[in-house]
Amino acid sequence: MERRVWYLLLLLGFPVRTSGRETSAHLRCVRGICKPIGVKIRRLLVNRPQHHDMDGRYLFRFLRYRRDDLAAIRLAESFLYGLSLAHGPMIGPDHDSLVLRVPDTLVSEQDAVWLEELAALEESRPPEDRMLNFPQLTLERVRSTTMDSFEAAWRIAGATFTDNQLFEATRFLKSSHDNFYIYPGQIRQVASDPEMVPLTSSHQTDFENALHNAFKAVEAVIGDPPKDDRRFFRKLREIGLDPLEEVGYTAKKPIHQVIRAMNQARDAKAAHGSTRGRAIKATDLLNYQTCSGYVLTAALEAKIGAPIFP
Repeated sequence: MERRVWYLLLLLGFPVRTSGRETSAHLRCVRGICKPIGVKIRRLLVNRPQHHDMDGRYLFRFLRYRRDDLAAIRLAESFLYGLSLAHGPMIGPDHDSLVLRVPDTLVSEQDAVWLEELAALEESRPPEDRMLNFPQLTLERVRSTTMDSFEAAWRIAGATFTDNQLFEATRFLKSSHDNFYIYPGQIRQVASDPEMVPLTSSHQTDFENALHNAFKAVEAVIGDPPKDDRRFFRKLREIGLDPLEEVGYTAKKPIHQVIRAMNQARDAKAAHGSTRGRAIKATDLLNYQTCSGYVLTAALEAKIGAPIFP
């Protein structure tokens, strides 16, 4: 049995260099974030001959090279969910495992490995000990974005890895983003048509799931919003939010009003189901998700004691 192991983070590679920052500076930042949670991290180059290149991946381990597959998956999920908040969804819900267990003997004295070597390692394991269903295919897939987004995602992961309440909140928001997400460059287009609604029943289902999970993210942070405004406002202030601060893209409103409206919209869908007369507007859903992300960011920054984006 492998006793001294590392874990390779899959699907997401090392970030693109930005603003002249070196990879070493990024790695120091991530190491500083991961140290308090007992995680060591470094870069591993994966040689992909079929693509004629090598790409950097995150390789991490726990103290004393401890094998803990569930904790490794939890850390990878924490990072993925954090990235959805910090950047937007990059990896959909239908994917293979997010990590591959790698014995220390394979990577202890080298900075690069062959992709085929990693695939062969996983394929050689008995079925009950494998982490990947499609090793070669999963190892070939890799996406990346900027250092700032990745570092923000690691800061979030550093908080949610050991905090189940915040972990669940980021999980719900990621699920909401999987069903509906408007990237910054598309916001003007959506805002220009405030009456836009889903045209098909399947898209309507996506909107409803996105609404439901956006509210569950808020609920995971502050609980069920109290009917009494004084108690409700106190819950918001506890995470550093001004209840009267306005949020949204298309029509800014005080955050407490947006949360109330999101709660009512969610309850109406749960009580009456999906009907054409009650179709969710894209602009409303955009504002609800924006509010949800704002609440979650405030709760995370209160936990971290610093901005997610310094």
